[in-house]
Amino acid sequence: MKYKIAIIVLVLAGVILGCQDDDYDAPNDLAAIAFYSSAGRSTELQIGIFDYMSFSDLSQGTIEHLWTIDEGNSFLEGPFGFKDSTEVFEQNIIYPGELETEDKTIHVFFQKSGLQKVRLRNVFEKYVEFVGYNGEEEYTFPAVEEGDKWVIDTTFTIKVFDTIIPNIEVRQAGELLDQNSLDTIYVEAGDELEFKDLSTIGEPNGRWWFARNPKREGVEQTEDDIVASSSDSIANLVFKKLGVFEAGVNVSRTGQFIPQDNDQYVLPRPIKVIPSSKPFVLTGDIAEQEDETIFVPFNGEFAPFIGQEDFFTVTVNGDEFEIESVTINATDATILEIKLIEPIYRPDVITVSYNGAGTLQSTDTRSPVAFTDEMVVMHDVNMLPINVASFEDGGLRWGPFTPAWGENQGEIEYTTDRAFDGEYSMKLSTEAGQRSAVTSFLEGGEVINFEAGKQYVMRFSMYLESSSVLPAEISWWRLHEWTQQWVSPDQVMGEWITLEHQFTSGGELAQLYFRILPNGAGDSDYVAYFDDFYINEVETRP
Repeated sequence: MKYKIAIIVLVLAGVILGCQDDDYDAPNDLAAIAFYSSAGRSTELQIGIFDYMSFSDLSQGTIEHLWTIDEGNSFLEGPFGFKDSTEVFEQNIIYPGELETEDKTIHVFFQKSGLQKVRLRNVFEKYVEFVGYNGEEEYTFPAVEEGDKWVIDTTFTIKVFDTIIPNIEVRQAGELLDQNSLDTIYVEAGDELEFKDLSTIGEPNGRWWFARNPKREGVEQTEDDIVASSSDSIANLVFKKLGVFEAGVNVSRTGQFIPQDNDQYVLPRPIKVIPSSKPFVLTGDIAEQEDETIFVPFNGEFAPFIGQEDFFTVTVNGDEFEIESVTINATDATILEIKLIEPIYRPDVITVSYNGAGTLQSTDTRSPVAFTDEMVVMHDVNMLPINVASFEDGGLRWGPFTPAWGENQGEIEYTTDRAFDGEYSMKLSTEAGQRSAVTSFLEGGEVINFEAGKQYVMRFSMYLESSSVLPAEISWWRLHEWTQQWVSPDQVMGEWITLEHQFTSGGELAQLYFRILPNGAGDSDYVAYFDDFYINEVETRP
């Protein structure tokens, strides 16, 4: 007769009470049973180095029983608390140098990183089977006959993560700096140092670079001490303030089911930021913000000032507008904020000039260089969600459409071949009179309600690549209304154009529908790219 015995091997988490003998040590908290059951014979568990894991053998009727661990690891004698340290574990090592034990319950102290194994070998007089569950269904692992005995040999594989050790490179203007030196690194205000994370020991998956005021004895550091930071693997930290700073990185390992660890490395070399030898000039775009403030960015921080409005000129649609204030941005002192007395409207064309006659200075005593009629990038808001307005997610929110007159026949691609904005666009290809129909649904909470009596604009950009016989139309529809923006397919080839249409509506927009209809002869063809779909209220200066 065959006997079926369920042999349950548990990974114990927490405190296990009892002594090291042949009696079963009853745990007071059990965990990871499902983990073992789902992986079968070669369960891979995860733990940090210099930590322990406990195993119990609940088998009944064994005539031989043996645990074996890999060399470099040790057996411990419990019990343990949740906050016990490596020092406590080292003091509780039993059977020094031994790799085998017949104890029913074992606590394994992992002192080596990498894949470590814990083996359980049980010998029975009769045939037995291990019955497990892999997360979907039960499975059976039978004993193997050896002579006149039956053996179940189980090996647990444990991934042991090493302690994290940060490893970085620092470069200045492309030159690798010696991290072991204690010499000061001199950086001109507005310049940067490149920090590269090369850490591999401990398998970190995150880091946070910082440049900060040096620690002072008895003074707790705060976020205000941070002058630059980044979480990029290669970070270019810009130093804008004069002074002496320290830089470093926190390297970490985080994630579900992964043992947490982190370590900090502080560069032993102080960083001294000195006045820049470069001109103090505009950098990047002057841009209107949502609250109609105009941001003017420079390549250095401004020292505090008052009364500089008369040295700036702002024109709106060719007319000079009165300036209410010029101030320093509260969170980024490299940005000047200009507020006008009169409101700004979306279609306005705005320029900013500075005559250089003011008393403005950078924190490193440079005077800003004058500039004339620099264009302002106007703030804009698209009523369409970003993943509907563009295709930067690979077109996940767009797909073929099957209206009453028939389904899409052309080819639809979301490609990086060319784009009006960003990296992706939608490519539609038709031939031999095919029709093309694509749609995008708005999801819950994204439905757009138009206000009755208001004027709106809808637009998109297209690039016509080829067409020997033109189709009948290109049109973009607003559903539920079944109202369209019709566009002639006869457009200039080889360049991006933007097409727009104004409309009034008091309805609801829940779905976009875009189509290319073939000509009557059924021999039209068309290859074009489409991007940057946009809907918003029309603003008009009164």
